[in-house]
Amino acid sequence: MTKGWRRWRKPVIDIGVITLLLIALSHLPPDTSLSERVENGILRLCVPDKSSELIRADDATQPGYELALMQGVAQDLDLRLQVVEIANMGRSFNPRDWQIGRGQCDILGGGLADSAANRGFLTLLPNGGRIGLVRIGDSAPPARGAKVGVFMGSAGLNRVQLSSWMRAEGWQPHPLATKADLAVWLRQGGEAIASSLTPLPAGALSHDLPVAAGESTSLAFGLWRGDVTLTRAIRAALQKEIQHKQFVARAN
Repeated sequence: MTKGWRRWRKPVIDIGVITLLLIALSHLPPDTSLSERVENGILRLCVPDKSSELIRADDATQPGYELALMQGVAQDLDLRLQVVEIANMGRSFNPRDWQIGRGQCDILGGGLADSAANRGFLTLLPNGGRIGLVRIGDSAPPARGAKVGVFMGSAGLNRVQLSSWMRAEGWQPHPLATKADLAVWLRQGGEAIASSLTPLPAGALSHDLPVAAGESTSLAFGLWRGDVTLTRAIRAALQKEIQHKQFVARAN
């Protein structure tokens, strides 16, 4: 009897644990993330800069790539899209330092990299765009010891990898917080590293950086983990919009 019980003890315990988990899951509150947005009639897209090339929220005739996608998604879900500017997005390597939450944003965009840092914080939906880093300046790289401006302008690019590569090159990073700071730095004759999505002044030359400095990656929209029904609906609508844009591009 004892030997028989020992043989079946582990399977019985495992079945009991699974049963308890299923009972607990059945008592979890339902996910209302989609129904709440439908009830409010609004879908809020948070971005670090409304005027960026990806958004251009003030241009009714030529919205940016990401804004055009989300306008289509909102229309498909019968919601009104509201663009919210939060300058703190992307200012820190850790997304948890951006001081934003569900009360402000339903979706995050405007240059969100599909990176490990962001995947640890959000559910990411790639949107077909790409992002990387470039060096802005003369054809010849700066000499060792030179100060090089750094404007990331995006959330999730690997700052640690870039910093290590710059140290190996012997360059001193000079942080640039805004596009205006970058423009002033370049006008003063400085060289800089910036996101490949950053608009450059007329005549400025850009050069791709090696993989050691940071790989090119997909752009993505970010949604809060746990918003299952909203994420599912947006994923389906986004895929539809991306396929439509690809079809239009091929037709033209």
